[in-house]
Amino acid sequence: MNSYINNQQNTKRGTESSFIPFAQSPIWQLQREYFENKGIQAWSTGEVPHYVTNNPYTAKVYANIVLGFLRDHYAPHMPDEPVYIVELGTGSGRLTYHLLLALVQLAEAAADQIPPFVYVMTDFVQENLDFWEIHPRLKPFFESGILDYALFDAEKDTTIYLQKHQRTLTPKSVSQPIVALANYFFDAIPQELFYIDEGQVYQTLIHLGDFNDPDVREMDVRYGYELIEEPPFEEPSLRQLFRQYQQQMENSHLLFPHIGLRCLTNIKALSLKGLLLITADKAAHQLEKWQNRPEPYMAPHGGCFSLTVNYHALKEHCHFQGGKALLPSQASPGITIGAFLYVNKPENCYETLLNYQAHVNDFGTDDFFSIKKHIEQEIPTLSPRSLFAYLRLAHYDVRLFRQFLPRFQKLASTFNDQAREEVLKTAQRVWRNYYPMGESYDLAAETGFLLQTLQFPSEAITFFQWSEQIQGSKEEVQYQQALCYQTLGEIETCKALLEKILAHNPRHQPTTGLLNELLNHH
Repeated sequence: MNSYINNQQNTKRGTESSFIPFAQSPIWQLQREYFENKGIQAWSTGEVPHYVTNNPYTAKVYANIVLGFLRDHYAPHMPDEPVYIVELGTGSGRLTYHLLLALVQLAEAAADQIPPFVYVMTDFVQENLDFWEIHPRLKPFFESGILDYALFDAEKDTTIYLQKHQRTLTPKSVSQPIVALANYFFDAIPQELFYIDEGQVYQTLIHLGDFNDPDVREMDVRYGYELIEEPPFEEPSLRQLFRQYQQQMENSHLLFPHIGLRCLTNIKALSLKGLLLITADKAAHQLEKWQNRPEPYMAPHGGCFSLTVNYHALKEHCHFQGGKALLPSQASPGITIGAFLYVNKPENCYETLLNYQAHVNDFGTDDFFSIKKHIEQEIPTLSPRSLFAYLRLAHYDVRLFRQFLPRFQKLASTFNDQAREEVLKTAQRVWRNYYPMGESYDLAAETGFLLQTLQFPSEAITFFQWSEQIQGSKEEVQYQQALCYQTLGEIETCKALLEKILAHNPRHQPTTGLLNELLNHH
């Protein structure tokens, strides 16, 4: 018997019934229940990491790869059926919004040399679909017909019902290829865990102690091992992959994404022309990264967790079916963006290959965030020119703009008219990228305060009004808005707003003072 396994067997003795195969463990039910119970709050509270893949920069990377694929599959006089872009595990919808902004812009530049497309948001949590349905940022895309949504459970569903278009995508019902997006998706769905050494495969069993505690940090996680002779899968491609790992791996704990691969197979089956998968995750795609690997680390995020994803398995699965996997040639310490072409003659997808090379391999999301971390250390010394340049590089990212706000405020008195106008245009571009989902911060008010300082009272009022629409009435915001009306000479409007503040808080001293001043002089 393998020495590692021999040393580990005593962890299993005496509690055989409490050791369960990793893929069947109750942790996965706890994971589902977390997302079902939390809904949008899983992301709005920041418990579930999402910023690195839900921002304008990453969306632009995705959009360029998708555009290349659409151009590769464009031909004059082709049928009118759209290419469906299916986002798996959409969650909040923030990536959807950023990606559609970028994709529509690129599609317009492509001058109709692409097939039509419909973007389909999916999730297994109905509350998330309800949130998208009424979100004002998504409304124009729904109305134009390029956005739809579906309740879809990646663990079991084989069809996709588009609720807006009232059409069900069934096997072989789509004549165009499908694009699937999987963003922080594979790291959170059930997968098998094997221990492989010397040509032997052990199914890894897990014991959780009191598994009713949803926090993995509090779980008493222990592992056991059971020798298996046959792959626990029926699908030939999964069995082939299993046998390959059996021959290649040494002293390794291997995560095997069987549920994710089945999901991809089901989505690919909907189309007669194959599938492009674009995915971003904390992942390892080189075989050597999985050699001599210990038990997986379950990274805790509040009441859920994530695992490092085996992109090597995705790559091999794609190759088995005659496809081509595009993966970074350099190390990706943060996230890895991969594109998997499950299509005939993938080498002919020239635009897809070129855009992946340009937007991932040459300089990608991981590189951008390395620069961003450096920028964050330099903010107190950045010049206006640098502030504007970095925001353009980030495609007017909300988080970076908020980090820059104190610096903008400090420099405000030194700005000439050209710089002031540049701040205004930048703020408006950033606002266009804002996708509210109940965060505690108030971007509209923060932007309004800056524009007020820069003597843009009309524009500041607009932002203060947006603040009230999203965050509700706040005395300080209303008071600053009243000051803007005073600056514009709209005294009666200013008085009315001051009286509104005092009706809710008669002791608000600044408001009382300003109102008395106006009454005495007007």
